[in-house]
Amino acid sequence: MDEEEHEVYGGEIPDEGELEGELDPHNADVDMSAADEDAVKELDEMKKRLKEMEDEAAALREMQAKVEKEMVQDPASAAANQASREEADSRSVFVGNGC
Repeated sequence: MDEEEHEVYGGEIPDEGELEGELDPHNADVDMSAADEDAVKELDEMKKRLKEMEDEAAALREMQAKVEKEMVQDPASAAANQASREEADSRSVFVGNGC
């Protein structure tokens, strides 16, 4: 085959025989068993983190439901809290640096 240049890259087009060794999985120098073990460990760690996040989300949902339940059951107490906050705010003064 004559020396050809590729239109886009401007380099030589390799023969198929030159690429075969690169694509042959039997000639790979990678130890796949070690890679598989690392992948399994990483997967286990991800599952553990996912479980922790799901547990945390469940705890947050429970806390939110508890707060909502308290707000619905005792609106008078919520109104009293709001009134006391407004009273405290009316007696408060903010002092800040004017710069």
